[in-house]
Amino acid sequence: MSKKIEIGEGIAGVTTDSICRMCDNGCPTKIYVESGRISKIEITRRDVASLCPRWKAQMEFIYHPDRLLYPLKRSGKRGEGKFIRISWDEALDTVAQSLLDIKTRWGPESVVFYISYPKEPRPYFKRLAHAFGSPNYCTESSNCFTAAFLATAVTYGTDFRAMMNPGVDPYCRCKLIWSSSIRNSMPSGWKPYLDIKSTGLKLIVVDPRRTKLAEMADVHLQLRPGTDGALALGMINVIIEGNLYDADFVERWTVGFNELRELAKEYTPEKVAQITGVPSNLIIEAAKMYATYKPAQVGLSISATTHSTNGFQNHRAIIMLPALTGNIDIKGGNFGMPPGQDTNDVTLHERVSQMPPGLGADRFPLWTSFNRQMQSNVLASRIETGNPYPLKALFGAGLNVTFFPNTLRLVENLKKLDFIVVTEYFHNEGTRLADIVLPISSWLERSVLTTSPGRLVRLVEPVIKPLGETRPEWNIFAELAVRLGFGGEFWNGGFEKCLDYMLEPMGVTTAELKKHPQGIELEGTFRPEKAYEKSGFQTSSGKVEFKSSILARYGYEPLPVYQEPVESPLSQPELARTYPLVLTTGARNVVYTHSQFRQIKSLHRMMPEPLVDINPADASERGIKPGDEVEVISKRGKIRLKARLTDEVKAGVVHVPHHWPGEANVNILIDDSTLDPVSGFAPLKSQLCQVALARN
Repeated sequence: MSKKIEIGEGIAGVTTDSICRMCDNGCPTKIYVESGRISKIEITRRDVASLCPRWKAQMEFIYHPDRLLYPLKRSGKRGEGKFIRISWDEALDTVAQSLLDIKTRWGPESVVFYISYPKEPRPYFKRLAHAFGSPNYCTESSNCFTAAFLATAVTYGTDFRAMMNPGVDPYCRCKLIWSSSIRNSMPSGWKPYLDIKSTGLKLIVVDPRRTKLAEMADVHLQLRPGTDGALALGMINVIIEGNLYDADFVERWTVGFNELRELAKEYTPEKVAQITGVPSNLIIEAAKMYATYKPAQVGLSISATTHSTNGFQNHRAIIMLPALTGNIDIKGGNFGMPPGQDTNDVTLHERVSQMPPGLGADRFPLWTSFNRQMQSNVLASRIETGNPYPLKALFGAGLNVTFFPNTLRLVENLKKLDFIVVTEYFHNEGTRLADIVLPISSWLERSVLTTSPGRLVRLVEPVIKPLGETRPEWNIFAELAVRLGFGGEFWNGGFEKCLDYMLEPMGVTTAELKKHPQGIELEGTFRPEKAYEKSGFQTSSGKVEFKSSILARYGYEPLPVYQEPVESPLSQPELARTYPLVLTTGARNVVYTHSQFRQIKSLHRMMPEPLVDINPADASERGIKPGDEVEVISKRGKIRLKARLTDEVKAGVVHVPHHWPGEANVNILIDDSTLDPVSGFAPLKSQLCQVALARN
């Protein structure tokens, strides 16, 4: 029998302060516990209480009758979803022995370690992968945030993140929001927008859909999906040719301006109108408004602009607008990040240099190097080809395959693997492929270390004991480490020892954090206005690089050159005759967090089924009426859902919600071969499709 590694029994008092982890916002909540069971949950952020329904559903999630509570072993063919209950010892012994056998025969690099949600165990899982000897650690960040962060880093430096800026800055006179609905993606930032008209703030919204935010805008630029880079260059053209740029800032603090000017000359408002479908007068109006109502601020989605075959460069063109107009490090503009609190790195990444290259490093060398992980979008093709080495196993810390482009191709290739183990809360299309399924404890049943940029450090402890035989990820990883022969690398199961090591540079210990359940406020530094005047920008030149030296060094185009999407009416007119509509997907909704929580009844009632949004003109051509069952078809396959007729999407464009299971999974339609050449991101926003009445 193995020794169970404990990380805390939880507490059972009247009330406990905790954090909702139903999305990444981490809103504070108050948990009421009676006789060891949660009886009520309240949210302490009143600006979120009525806007986000997910925090209310935490109890439904924790106590859901379908939640996985015991280790399971596959009893039938892979993919059939038949399992029998087994003990933790049998489960962990099976996982460890299977991975060791594969390591001995094929090498540790033949095992892929993939993690999605929750996010806080990622450092420990990455440590497990690297201690095992595999360079193939990957995450859902292969399609989320990291491309925007990289684009910003090669332009401004790593002290600038991705210019998300969802809120309303009281000093800002003009806000340019590019492909971010805020109401759905960041409910905590939505309330100030309800009173935006009374503030005098000018609002420009760029979005293929007419969202609630777009309806409130002074100017709505409703572009064809995937053409963001052309629109940004068109705005740059108007600003430069009209001498509306900040000449002093550009002269002193940028490189590559003359080359950018030459590039932008090609993108006149008239030409950009032809590419994007946005009227030229609106392009001119928006560019002049942004450049003249200063200070102005750009607010971006964390990844929407990067989800096309030229997404990385499209995003770079957009984020050049603040530098071009001098709206950097000033009140009401776009600020860089203050220095954060250092933590010790527990990922053992220093060992990767002694391993074979991780998957995708040959094709996306800058992205994989910058993010220190493999690009998971190449997984299906590398299983197929065995290039550069065979893949034999997958450890999925969360694995909902609906995340992956060309999903059916991936599923067929995952079936070829010798062994799959998945940790999860509920069965999904990923667990049904697994040989072993390990049940995990929720955020209310495990300890969670949280740090905010630069200041508050907090250990959020469990409020109840783990249900059934669920275990925190740390417990699972640490016990596997013992069986794999490197238990010492996991402090022999000592979770608090791991945290103490991470916290060491801060001068804080877990014992101290336990004494201060609200967290410890550390001395933080704030980024001053125009910080670059003292320290420059964290780029090779010390300036904002319109022409990127890093991109040039890696062999990429150093300027934000626009390329038409690989699949589009302009780039492939022959294909567009068969598939004449542009498909966009991936927009967040306030009910679900990507693939999660669809089994929760209160949430499911709010959005019981996926609907394809189609313009009434396009629907009429196809004989489609509201509520009709339709097929959305691409070169990769077809899916079935019901039609919603709305002019929120422009003619020629359809929108399909993402991560629905089964035959409604839109990622079945998405190409996984024409990935962005820098980031490897999938073209979720720029595919060609057809919509037709479903055949019975």
